[in-house]
Amino acid sequence: MYMPKSLKIKCNITGKESFFSGDYLNKKVDEYGSIENMEQLYISRDVKTLLKRGYNVNEVRNILNVSDDIPLPAEEIIKEIEDKFSKNGFKLPTINESLTGFTYNKSDEEVEIFINKHIIKS
Repeated sequence: MYMPKSLKIKCNITGKESFFSGDYLNKKVDEYGSIENMEQLYISRDVKTLLKRGYNVNEVRNILNVSDDIPLPAEEIIKEIEDKFSKNGFKLPTINESLTGFTYNKSDEEVEIFINKHIIKS
């Protein structure tokens, strides 16, 4: 199989181009199985990180402010990317979820009164 010395590939989700060469190119081709699979399924590090945190492809595109001009890949490719890189159930909590957990922990009575009076204002 022909192996180029370098390769420029676009992320299938964001359209961001990445440049690969040398040992890193070989490592990525091994990871994807072939250059054709890499071109079809490649996603950037930002996208991979967000998918691992539990976001789906549409949420990732919104978070990274991807232009609507950049088309989504075919549904089968999206499913394959999400199946390969998503870790369901690991989405980071929002600030409200974090505060709720914090405010209901047992604390000193004075701290609890302060939280209820000045932060929660109930």
